[in-house]
Amino acid sequence: MRILTLLSALFIFINIYAQTATDDTLVIVSYNVENLFIPDDDPNKNDDAFTPEGDYHWSYERMETKCRRIARVITSINQTRLPHIVGLLEVEGPRAVETLVRVGELNNCGYKPLGFPTPDARGIAPALVYDTTRITLIGAEPLVVCDTARGFLTRDVLCARFQYDTDTLLLLVNHWPSKYGGAVESAWKRNYVAEKVRHYCDSITAQQPDLLIVLIGDFNDTYDAEPLAKVFGAKPAGTDYVNLSNDVRESSYKYRGVWGTIDHVVVSPSVIARAGRPIFSVGRLPFLLEEDRLGGDKPFRTYLGRKYINGYSDHLPVMVKINLAK
Repeated sequence: MRILTLLSALFIFINIYAQTATDDTLVIVSYNVENLFIPDDDPNKNDDAFTPEGDYHWSYERMETKCRRIARVITSINQTRLPHIVGLLEVEGPRAVETLVRVGELNNCGYKPLGFPTPDARGIAPALVYDTTRITLIGAEPLVVCDTARGFLTRDVLCARFQYDTDTLLLLVNHWPSKYGGAVESAWKRNYVAEKVRHYCDSITAQQPDLLIVLIGDFNDTYDAEPLAKVFGAKPAGTDYVNLSNDVRESSYKYRGVWGTIDHVVVSPSVIARAGRPIFSVGRLPFLLEEDRLGGDKPFRTYLGRKYINGYSDHLPVMVKINLAK
């Protein structure tokens, strides 16, 4: 055990030392971590299932184990160089992401958590961690995308501005409404959020046309579906916002035996003009996968139904590298 601890400490030291090298490539990761809940019951949220007495028998021990799992993903996905920013989905508020940077391999790595309370019925929200030694947070706010007139409550979009060397970046961490109740029946919800997010981006670029804007997250739809492709207007190529997720064959999510990508990275025209086309990839780390009885492999998740299998997530992380040296 002592040898393992020393090896872990050495790995972290090597990671931190590697950050001192000149690096003009901004690395951003997006990861739906599958229900990172605080085990305490929030009387104002529908989170009872993720308590010790709930359906999933969720505990602080299981939560901290999951945090160590997530930390392993973050420290492994880009080999020896840690990502500058990691957007996280399905996190129950600020306390959960604070726990993430406190335990496991992220402790003492320079990461700081960022998250806001959420109007989501279950209490989950987008969050992020960022490396304070290499990138500076200018400000952050939640973008409310609920339609209270129709009783539609959903997760806010986390909007954060960063300074990276001489560049300013606006990062939007998204978790758009699911297809619960049917893809067609729920499409209006994703269309509504897409319209809100696009209006937010347009209102900012009207004043700052050269601002670098990157959207990451779980959009709960494919790149060519109406919300992303038509309402928001992100296409695989062109002069408008560009969705990079179609650049690779690998997928981030498997549903009923079929792989697909609902975790996307979308960049503004200003990013392409400044840095060229960024490099998108799916983090198919071997320890994130297990054999699928339906054929091939699948994400090694935390729960299978209500059975705790002590995995990572039902999604794979995705990563984008933006070369700002150009």
